Amino acid sequence: MRQTVFLLLAAWLGMTGAQAGLPLSGPECGNGEFQFSAEFDNRGVDGGPARRFTAYLWIPPSAKKVRGILVTQQNVGEQRFVEHPAIRAICARNEFAILWCLPAIDLRFEHDREGAVRLLEEVLRELGKMSGYPEVATVPWIPFGHSTTTTFARNLAEARPERTIAIISAKGGIMLPVTGSFPGVYSGGQYPEWRQPTHDWTTHGRSLPGLKKIRDELNARWRPVSYVEEFGGGHFDYTERYLGFLALYIDRMVAHRLNADGTLRAIGNHEGWVVDMPSPLPTAPLRIEPLEEATGALRAAPWFVDLDLAQAAVALMDDGRWDRRNQIVAFANLDGTPAAFSNSGIVDPVPCEIAADGVTITRIETTLLDRLPDNFTQAGMALTHATGGTRTIERISGVFMAEDGRYRIELNRGYPHTPNFIAVRHPGDAQHRPSVQPGRFVPPVHDGREQRIRFDPITDHVVGVKSLALRATSNSGLKVRFFVRSGPAKVVGDKLVFLPLPTRAKLPVTVSIVAWQIGRGGEDPVAAAPMVEQSFQLRAQSGEGGAQAVPAKAAGGLATESDVVQPVDTLRQPGAAR
Repeated sequence: MRQTVFLLLAAWLGMTGAQAGLPLSGPECGNGEFQFSAEFDNRGVDGGPARRFTAYLWIPPSAKKVRGILVTQQNVGEQRFVEHPAIRAICARNEFAILWCLPAIDLRFEHDREGAVRLLEEVLRELGKMSGYPEVATVPWIPFGHSTTTTFARNLAEARPERTIAIISAKGGIMLPVTGSFPGVYSGGQYPEWRQPTHDWTTHGRSLPGLKKIRDELNARWRPVSYVEEFGGGHFDYTERYLGFLALYIDRMVAHRLNADGTLRAIGNHEGWVVDMPSPLPTAPLRIEPLEEATGALRAAPWFVDLDLAQAAVALMDDGRWDRRNQIVAFANLDGTPAAFSNSGIVDPVPCEIAADGVTITRIETTLLDRLPDNFTQAGMALTHATGGTRTIERISGVFMAEDGRYRIELNRGYPHTPNFIAVRHPGDAQHRPSVQPGRFVPPVHDGREQRIRFDPITDHVVGVKSLALRATSNSGLKVRFFVRSGPAKVVGDKLVFLPLPTRAKLPVTVSIVAWQIGRGGEDPVAAAPMVEQSFQLRAQSGEGGAQAVPAKAAGGLATESDVVQPVDTLRQPGAAR
């Protein structure tokens, strides 16, 4: 089974043998399903005024029980992580739920760590009761953090080490827990974009401070700490290969740490494998050795729980071929000239052209720089770049959607709290490294005629309905669009298509749909309409609680309009919980 998992994730990693290719595009995941949600008060645990946040819970439809949970809060990378098909598939395989808090309870869990942790535990208790999976309140967890929220992941793990399977610290500082020896995987980004105008571009990217930090820490005290860096990667980007590696990491840590009774197995200092990543860069050859056979400095090398994971890390790092020239891909103005980098180091905002419908993005220009921009410390320094290869634009987080080289604005449950970032990427060539640059996408705000949406209430439905038509109009005559806030459903055009409920879902289940119209510019500008939200419930056919839907066709799979969801009365099933 584990070999099957590795082969599945090899497809996400783009691996062929020990090598890995850079995919130019991948499956979009703009508003992945969360069946349950609830609002909470953060009680000022972050040191600021008390404010509201929403906690979203996804449970694999095929899960008979929840064995563990990924715990995340929104910063930047979390939205793509929690919705990505590779992450969802591996969670379904392992019966892991996903919690996503938006906005964050507390980005750091630092001001009042114990207060923040207890609030999180309360959130899990309430969502466990709501969902019909009360074990959500107590199962082991894997905290995930990106950038600032890597501090949250570290502090949560340190506060509850007995409950922590592992930490995923993505694209952030290398901050190992002070106490405890639970596993963690760390990465930073070879070319961090913040403040890049001040970097020395004769040496930029020629060392990995995170790698040195990891090796120094492990030399001082051994811990089961993994480290990986995608060659040419940045601080914001989450490639298919990187997310595939994280999915494999989750799978392997669950397999090695989580016992059948829900307790956690300790990892000894003789288990696993190490990858000899020399500092300042992990240049080839990247030697893989069993930890029990490692001696001297090799014992302080990054650690991996099994050989497959170590090999996947080597593949992600392009097998150590790091000695290629710098090139810089960038967003451009609509006339093709390079767009200005802000002093913080990104293009803000990205220049774009939007069609008369207000949502279709008709033009975004990109380029490869021949020289460093004027506001860089080494302004005017000549650069070379690949002469071939395709520049691609991708979504990092927020309302920007990319699909087959076409772009549009599509609001989702993260709006307006999730920041809107996109990236331009170039794969490089034999002489030049891959390059990626983020930019802030700013949805237009139109001044024009006011508009109002009419979205009639939706009546409750019985479990088993396949789909229903969504009808909403605006007095402007412009097309109204929809997204699912929460519930086992997705929007397909102007239809709401129901998805399989988790096997033990507690009925009724609330489904919330948002109607939106963003307005338009041009000769007859129209302002955005206030969003209108309607909620209804999915109920059992007989009116009794405890009905369930047939599980998804495959782990982590999504239903389509042709999938018929059949109700099953669990109260009449042998051995069903009452």
